[in-house]
Amino acid sequence: MTGRTIKSHDPDLDQTIIDMSSTCHRLALAEDRVVRLRRAEDHPGLPSAVAHAAAIRDTLSTRAGRLAIKPASALRLIIDQHEYLRQKMGRRPTMDQLEASVAAAADLLARQALTDESLAAEAETIARRSRHLGGAGVAAVSYLRACA
Repeated sequence: MTGRTIKSHDPDLDQTIIDMSSTCHRLALAEDRVVRLRRAEDHPGLPSAVAHAAAIRDTLSTRAGRLAIKPASALRLIIDQHEYLRQKMGRRPTMDQLEASVAAAADLLARQALTDESLAAEAETIARRSRHLGGAGVAAVSYLRACA
């Protein structure tokens, strides 16, 4: 494959990838922090962590808007795949390699979303059943105690 560089296809995208790769990394770290803090009930640092992640997301969104990429998460996917390929290959990928990688990642993410939706529906059904049976258990114990 004698693909041309990203810079020869779109110099603005190339510069954005260079400028925003650390921003995407910081966003991933900030999102992980929000998830950890949400697990800890009523953590005082949660509001500031959410605000920090939102500010980083806004920065990425602004740059995506300049390139007319919608939604901004599409730019994040491009940058993440570029960084993945750069680390894997030891050099910057060509535009063809980046395009193929982004297409494969998008397909994988679409399939993962379907799986996640299915699991969420199943979890909701199980939770509803558990709530129902939990209430039924209390009523059953009350009945048996009243009979004794």
